[in-house]
Amino acid sequence: MPAREPLRGQRPRRPDDVATNPALADFEKKVKAAFSGKLSLSTKRIPGYSLQLHVKNQQGDDITLGQARREDFFRIKWQLVDTTFYDSHGPEFTAGDQMYVNFHDNGEVNGKLGCNDFTAKATFTGTHLCFNDAVLTRRRTCSDKIMKEEASVLTVLKKSLDYAYWAEPDALSMSLQEDLAFPARETGFTFRGIPPR
Repeated sequence: MPAREPLRGQRPRRPDDVATNPALADFEKKVKAAFSGKLSLSTKRIPGYSLQLHVKNQQGDDITLGQARREDFFRIKWQLVDTTFYDSHGPEFTAGDQMYVNFHDNGEVNGKLGCNDFTAKATFTGTHLCFNDAVLTRRRTCSDKIMKEEASVLTVLKKSLDYAYWAEPDALSMSLQEDLAFPARETGFTFRGIPPR
């Protein structure tokens, strides 16, 4: 069935049209109000992020704008280095640069987990990242240790955990930290970037 043409003088409706979504319309009003009147700007640099911009209005609302990842993030091959538990690191993975992840700006993920290639989907929301549909695309065998590490990482990726992530703007490093309420155990991964491809 062909799509209906809008009546003369009406604009076509889109699924994300603010006017058709009360929650978005309300949010838009709040954003407009926050950015109205006299604003003050300040900047701050914190580890893990590039420069942050703070916008403060006369009502005392403080809005923080920051870049969550490097500009070349999607052109970097991210070598999976180790697992983390709070502030401690496990031993580096045996596979070295044969365990890596390539993120793409369309949400696709591919790479290698030691012995085998894999694919997944990644959803980025602000400073959060979630993997979905992680699967191996090959069935090769290699050393027992590397195969155990591969199976362990794949099991974690299949859990579709919500990670807080940060990619250091001035260094080729990235951390994923499982974002769970305290006192849950927070585990994650660290990555080392291989320069842009």
